[in-house]
Amino acid sequence: MLHGSAIFAGQSESRLRDLARRLRIREAEKGKLVLAQGEVSDHIFFIESGRCEVRAQWAPGHSVTVALLTPGDFFGIGAIAPEHVQMASVIAVEDCDLLVLDRHDIDSVFAEGSSERAEFERLVEQRRHTIARMVDRAQAVSPHEHGMVIAVYAVKGGAGRTSIAVNVAAALGKSLPGECVLLDLGLPYNHAALAANLVPTGCLALIDHQDPEQFQAAVLSAALRHHSGMTVLPSALKVEQSELVTPQLVQRALGVLEQTFKYVVVDLGVSMSEVTLGVLERAARILVIVTPELPTLKDTGELLHIFETVLHIPAGHVSLVLNRPRPSTLVTREDAERVVERGMQLEIPFDGDRFDTAAVTGELLVTAAPSSPAAKAIAKLGKSITDEYRAHAGSEANP
Repeated sequence: MLHGSAIFAGQSESRLRDLARRLRIREAEKGKLVLAQGEVSDHIFFIESGRCEVRAQWAPGHSVTVALLTPGDFFGIGAIAPEHVQMASVIAVEDCDLLVLDRHDIDSVFAEGSSERAEFERLVEQRRHTIARMVDRAQAVSPHEHGMVIAVYAVKGGAGRTSIAVNVAAALGKSLPGECVLLDLGLPYNHAALAANLVPTGCLALIDHQDPEQFQAAVLSAALRHHSGMTVLPSALKVEQSELVTPQLVQRALGVLEQTFKYVVVDLGVSMSEVTLGVLERAARILVIVTPELPTLKDTGELLHIFETVLHIPAGHVSLVLNRPRPSTLVTREDAERVVERGMQLEIPFDGDRFDTAAVTGELLVTAAPSSPAAKAIAKLGKSITDEYRAHAGSEANP
């Protein structure tokens, strides 16, 4: 079970065996409080069987489910820090078999100051932000709010689609902290969390709850909070899990995200799958990323024709973004517009190795170099999205 735990990914066999020998068995009956919010605990729990609910309370009689944990999940990771106070309670919703480590067990295997401990501490901070964000949303969200879906698509890989999608979401998160979520559907390989230097511990593919409340809690608990103010929801942790991401699952998840966030940015893979088509038809804004290459421009022109004649997507819902990943090209913006027979809403200029450097360091361009030309262009794109959302919300409020 430790092999499959996200916090021990990449650890050596000998270390995992050392930890496994230290595990102790604990049972929790259905309805039992395993950890209480506000208490100091020095135990980390792994669920062998059963399910647990994580609930955070902000006032008497007011609480929100921030996670629904299943076999293989863990909780209490904050125990690696002395005197850590639990931010949420954990209740067994079924009879559970738990395996327990205490902080001294972790200390004996992973020394303080080591890279492994730093990774644990980063994960603790992620979960702290996630819980705080879910509480904030539960306090502030209105049942009348409905988020805006922004789909990011490109006809081929290598166009910078994921980098732009992550940075657009981060730009929205910077201006409106907690109001934007990035749903990573760049299947079968989805790397948005990696690009944002986050450690995914849950994903959409593993959520199969039919009960609406449990499904909502599971979706939100799989989301990761980024320091820019955005939230990232991975669709799969492994390539083989991509088959579990069905059109029906994606549509249900979008329903939850639209009710929780104002902006839902979706990074789409290049395949015109049912999942992709469902998102494109639901999106209020489609950003098509174009590179200044004649084959790409020709394919983009054909894509726009399909949007109009087959999918019946209004032309006003589609924006073309010209991305220049290389320092020079023979194809000008005017050339590109002539080939696709559409104007470009925005051009992202070549910005040296900033995107590559950001990808390696895990620091997003809009946060690491906000004054760079590319970051300014992306910020402008984010502002156009918020302006559109506000205009639409205003028209609905004043029909």
